Amino acid sequence: MYLGAFDPVHNAHIDIPLSIKDDYKLNRVIYVPTGHSPTGKKIIASAIDRIEMLKNATNNYDALVVDDFECRSSNVSYTIDTIKYFDKIYPQANLRLLIGEDNFNSFSKWHKYEEILSMVNIIILSRENITSYDSMKLIRNIIEENIILFNNTKSERIHYSHNCKSHLSSTMIRSMINSNKSIDEYISYENNSYIKHKGLYK
Repeated sequence: MYLGAFDPVHNAHIDIPLSIKDDYKLNRVIYVPTGHSPTGKKIIASAIDRIEMLKNATNNYDALVVDDFECRSSNVSYTIDTIKYFDKIYPQANLRLLIGEDNFNSFSKWHKYEEILSMVNIIILSRENITSYDSMKLIRNIIEENIILFNNTKSERIHYSHNCKSHLSSTMIRSMINSNKSIDEYISYENNSYIKHKGLYK
């Protein structure tokens, strides 16, 4: 499960999961765009537009799928609720939660974060060294550096994937669009056309 606003989805959102899915024995990566952010983060594009752009970006890859579970709900999008939803759909699966390093920095403040850990293993898409999280005692105790051991456990383990270096961010893309700069190399052709046609992020 890859959760986020995807506002908009860019190439790194696609390239990174594709590059790591075999390492983590992932049969598929499910993109779940945020509905109502629990942090109150402002999302610019509508749920319909973000879902459509995700479908455009993933439609050439069988292993990448999009689910609108959070966007369909009128409730706040708590990660624990999303995990429980997919746990019912895939009761025999070892669910994995993909989290960007920036989001994980506040993980201990997430709603029912301990229950999240009890249900899934977490893959951190890391840009920096893990020592930046040394103050989180709980996290230190469950970091699994051995990817084989990580893959063989169902929950309560965290692994930092260091093959996720990218300077791309949705914030950067939105800023470039607003400044009339080319984003051709950062998002798919279909989504570039979609954004222009819909007049998004202006």
